[in-house]
Amino acid sequence: MGQTGPARRQRGSIRNRGGRFQVRVYAGQDPVTSRPHYLTESAGDDKQADRILRRLLTEVDEQRNARTKATLGTAIDSWMRV
Repeated sequence: MGQTGPARRQRGSIRNRGGRFQVRVYAGQDPVTSRPHYLTESAGDDKQADRILRRLLTEVDEQRNARTKATLGTAIDSWMRV
């Protein structure tokens, strides 16, 4: 059977980085800088990395993560332009 709809983009990934596992989850576009916003953490083993991936995906789904990584100076400069 073929695929029945558009392909869904994977929202998170786990990759091996020098003996540790890096977990990276897309969290949307940064409203201040307009750049892609990612949450990242590292883990010692693959089971811990799977738990971190599920937790970060839940944070993004429930919108419990910070919406921007902009510094206070960048936020003030953006506000002053408006």
